[in-house]
Amino acid sequence: MAKHLRIIALCGIMCLLFASCSRPSVVGTWVEPATENGITSEIGFTLLENGEVIPINMGYVGFKNWEKSGDMLYMKGTYTGTNPHDFVDTMKIVKVDDKQLVLEQAGYTVTYQRK
Repeated sequence: MAKHLRIIALCGIMCLLFASCSRPSVVGTWVEPATENGITSEIGFTLLENGEVIPINMGYVGFKNWEKSGDMLYMKGTYTGTNPHDFVDTMKIVKVDDKQLVLEQAGYTVTYQRK
């Protein structure tokens, strides 16, 4: 009986250790400064837990939903400019913590700040 209790306690401790080592969530609002015609604003997006994306000042890009698999982030949406079409942005998550989300796509890196 005592052996079983020790095994259960050890499993509980291991679960807590693994949970504390997990990567911070990408869920939240992420922005970067943008300047157009001398006016500085923010562009970015909010990733909701239900998989929806809310774009922030993204112009003709209408993100709709997102998905994370390993260190990859997939954001699906519709471009509404002169040639409307659906798209999927596939980005590698280089870094995510409580303050920053760094994404890389085709050799281009963007750093977003958590808001």
